[in-house]
Amino acid sequence: MVRKEYIDTFTSNMEHTGVKLRDEVHSEGLWHQTFHCWLWRVENGKAHLLFQRRHSQKKDYAGLLDITTAGHLEAGERPLDGVRELREELGIDLDPSQLTYTGVISDSIKGDNIIDNEFGHVFFHEYQGSLTDFRLQEDEVTSIVTVEVGHFRLLFTHEAESIAGTEFVPVHGPAGVEVKLTMGDFVPHERTYYEFILDHLASCVE
Repeated sequence: MVRKEYIDTFTSNMEHTGVKLRDEVHSEGLWHQTFHCWLWRVENGKAHLLFQRRHSQKKDYAGLLDITTAGHLEAGERPLDGVRELREELGIDLDPSQLTYTGVISDSIKGDNIIDNEFGHVFFHEYQGSLTDFRLQEDEVTSIVTVEVGHFRLLFTHEAESIAGTEFVPVHGPAGVEVKLTMGDFVPHERTYYEFILDHLASCVE
């Protein structure tokens, strides 16, 4: 039996309104809280963001690149309770004290099957381990794609039509494959969301 997932709901001003099932939250477009954790690392002296490639069989945004790891906060949970997503989706364990909290950002995405109105609690972590340590959740994540932050900013601001990234499937070893990326390869978060991520990541890198 599939466990029912209950989620706190809010107004657009983040005032608590009640508790509803996850499917109801998405079908009705209700505001709710999520955990977002962006991993980044330094390669050849430059900061790179790690994106997860969503599984090709996912109901929403299949095959697109998204936040390194993210998940819904269930009713009564605090933002840091979402740290479990790192273990569930990526197979790595980080202590909450290792994460840098940068605040909450509203993000609204409308898809064919979903109205996703989120208050995303955003965390960052400089990952210094090997990507081969990842054990990806097979039905959720296909691979990890690293993208130089400066190049992603150029893509996001439309100063570049495409950029290069490196795609890793951890179980296949440390060698990645270069991939050509456009904004169409990424989950369509709001412009203000990506601005928030890039600006706060700059502070972390400094």
